[in-house]
Amino acid sequence: MRQYNLTKPQQLVAEEVPNPVPEPGETVIAVKSVGICGSDIHAYYGQHPYISCPIVPGHEFAGVVTQVGDGVDEAWLGKRVTALPSLVCEECHNCRTGRFNICQELKVIGCQSDGALAEFVKAPADKLFPLPEEMTWEEATLVEPLAVAVHAVRTAGDIVGQRVVVYGGGTIGLLVMQVAKAYGAKEVILSEPNPFRRNLAKQLGADHIIDPTEVQPAKWLNSKFGPEGVDLSFECVGIEATVHQAILSNRKGTTIVIVGVFSKPVMVDLGLVQDRELRLLGTLMYTKTDFTESIELLSKGKVQGLPLVTHQLDFADALQAFDIIEKEKGNCIKLLIKAAR
Repeated sequence: MRQYNLTKPQQLVAEEVPNPVPEPGETVIAVKSVGICGSDIHAYYGQHPYISCPIVPGHEFAGVVTQVGDGVDEAWLGKRVTALPSLVCEECHNCRTGRFNICQELKVIGCQSDGALAEFVKAPADKLFPLPEEMTWEEATLVEPLAVAVHAVRTAGDIVGQRVVVYGGGTIGLLVMQVAKAYGAKEVILSEPNPFRRNLAKQLGADHIIDPTEVQPAKWLNSKFGPEGVDLSFECVGIEATVHQAILSNRKGTTIVIVGVFSKPVMVDLGLVQDRELRLLGTLMYTKTDFTESIELLSKGKVQGLPLVTHQLDFADALQAFDIIEKEKGNCIKLLIKAAR
């Protein structure tokens, strides 16, 4: 089969390799669609703290089961599926208590194990999710990033009636915004410097939009809402400036959820965190419940995924993916690569 291997930063190489063979408990999936994620972009430039080259990227994917290993129900053969890409030990405290997203030995397909930027990919049978027949391959590929957003919002707790700010209008930020509204937030404000992303956020239901190149979000929010302020913020960028703005913007005694992946350490004013009695919550990936919820939200139209798909490539043209993302900058939200067949 053909696969695309990130052999070193900024060096994606097409390779011919043997087809994968499933081990006991595994399946082989013929990939129909795979997404390029922000984490893949960090890895491409050698800036992801937990991904090293060489690696075949691709942890957002959907396809058809073509082989099953020993111990796997043959009923999976021919099924349209997506897969939760977490590879876990199933023995540590977090795995035993249902929080395998923070397994002590966590590995991720496409990050620490070769992924789906290939004609076929292996995945554990217990991480497969059957897809509704009416769900397109494009929507199915968005189940994984949507699960990140679902997990982040659920981590924040009950948000019904809350005023929420989302920092960052990339894939995850736009999905967090939609999930927050679906879960009952009173108002959702999105802060994003790119005009294309701001316009898309408005189309997808943002109640207010902030352009941080024109005004500091903290000043805008304080002017707009006064002492009532903000109940909850989601940092979906992974830079120091947005963390600082969230700390300044949130009303005292509220919560900031850190969703963005940081390419380098940042300074956090813990004096303000202490003085304002703020809660900083980290959130990583998702659980099986989050995946199930994501499929439900997409299939019932409570979250719109397809407007985020701004670019698509055929599998044969996958070497162009990162160049297109770089050239398009903020105008490329989600780039998908379609099946080789």
